Amino acid sequence: MKKNQGFSLLELLIATAIVAIIGVLAYPSYTDAIIDGRRSEAQQELLKTAVILERQYSRNGGYPDSTSFTALPTLEVYTFAYQPLGKPENGADFTSPRFLLTATPKAGSSQAGDPCGAVTINHTGTQGAQTSGCW
Repeated sequence: MKKNQGFSLLELLIATAIVAIIGVLAYPSYTDAIIDGRRSEAQQELLKTAVILERQYSRNGGYPDSTSFTALPTLEVYTFAYQPLGKPENGADFTSPRFLLTATPKAGSSQAGDPCGAVTINHTGTQGAQTSGCW
């Protein structure tokens, strides 16, 4: 007699169920890792931009105004903003003594659900986010 070789339907269903369970458990971890990685990339770009601003501060004695600063990075899922702070309103020749850089997740992107939300860094190197533990 010849023995049948192959899988029975029950064995195939059990194997499929195991793969499905592993997939259901692994997918949230995978998406969290992607979100964390993209946030880290945005934080790295904020730090690079802060270094550029510090160089300009060293050369000019202050930070540039928002119209003359064109070195903001671009990422697919983040919008970057530069805000000079503390510039006297009546003195057009004065440079700003402080700044705030912000990376905000773009609406409708995969980062829109990031619990950290917008991440920031200022002229003293203080890093911030909407929740703790994001830097």
